[in-house]
Amino acid sequence: MKKILVIDTAASKTGALSVLQDFADHIRNNDYENEWHFITGADGLVKEAENLHVHVLRDVKESRIKRLHFDHLSGAEYLSRFEPDVVFSLQNTMPVGKIKSRNGYAKKVLYVHQPLGFQNAKRFSFIKKEERHYAVYQYLISKEINESIKVSDKTIVQTEWMRDAVVRKTGVDKGKVVKILPDVADSGVRFKGNPGGFTKFIYPAGAILYKNHQLIVDAVKMLNRQGIVNFEVKFTVTEEDLPWLKGEISPNIYFAGSMPREELLSEYADSVLLFPSYIETFGVPMAEARKSGTIVLAANTPFAREVLRGYDNSYFFSRFAARTLAVLMKRVIEGDIIAEPAEHPDKKEESAYGKIVRELLK
Repeated sequence: MKKILVIDTAASKTGALSVLQDFADHIRNNDYENEWHFITGADGLVKEAENLHVHVLRDVKESRIKRLHFDHLSGAEYLSRFEPDVVFSLQNTMPVGKIKSRNGYAKKVLYVHQPLGFQNAKRFSFIKKEERHYAVYQYLISKEINESIKVSDKTIVQTEWMRDAVVRKTGVDKGKVVKILPDVADSGVRFKGNPGGFTKFIYPAGAILYKNHQLIVDAVKMLNRQGIVNFEVKFTVTEEDLPWLKGEISPNIYFAGSMPREELLSEYADSVLLFPSYIETFGVPMAEARKSGTIVLAANTPFAREVLRGYDNSYFFSRFAARTLAVLMKRVIEGDIIAEPAEHPDKKEESAYGKIVRELLK
């Protein structure tokens, strides 16, 4: 039996919290042979079980300074008290220093899902207010991530492009970086198809600058100037969430706000996915849309090409070419682009979390 420590004091909402909770659920339901300890930053995020124990470090999440103190000064000493065999960090960084185990020092495994320091699509500016937050991650926090990768025995990433970028940026041996694609559940929703054209588009993305909502706004304006108004584009944010949008917003754009996951997935039955985001680790909506068989119009990026490889219903445009996106949308509306029948294999593969556990226990 091994003792494994899982660190994620940063997760509190959205995707990061989902990963933490889904991984804990997998452990709780599948692994009774090992002893698991989850270190979180708030109460109630993870449920305990016979094989799963939770320890809360509330102060680590209170400020960036306290997080730095934990990562660089107190973290290794605190974790050494558990004498773990393996330390698995879900928060992109690993505490500095050796962590004592029962038989020497613990194996360190790092999960990296923050792409800003590894992408070259955009250089963010400290001067521009709306970009400052991203610049901190791109130029400062990325250095901590790089150092954590170098001192870890193994690093897990979600895609091949991230694996290549990590190796290139840090110089670590490629054998120490493992690609494990995230799970994308099949909701059972299937694209209905319409040879006469489709008039519904959806972009499920949060209020993040590089999600590139502006490109869709500009493309819709171009369609309107051509007299094309018989369509709707749905955003899963409010207009107030995107203060950086420029120019008048077309009435063809509907700000739906946050949507329950089941409702969002149901949209793929009769909506075309727009995905102009130019920075992602993976891009879950594209994988979800692919399972449904719907048409995907995506920015031409390494991650989009990887997720949509071999998918006949995908079309690409330059991430800053609103005119090209407008042309593709027009072709969809007029029925020039239709969905080809998509295959839905019944083969069930081992879950991503199962693969992660195997890497931890090697």
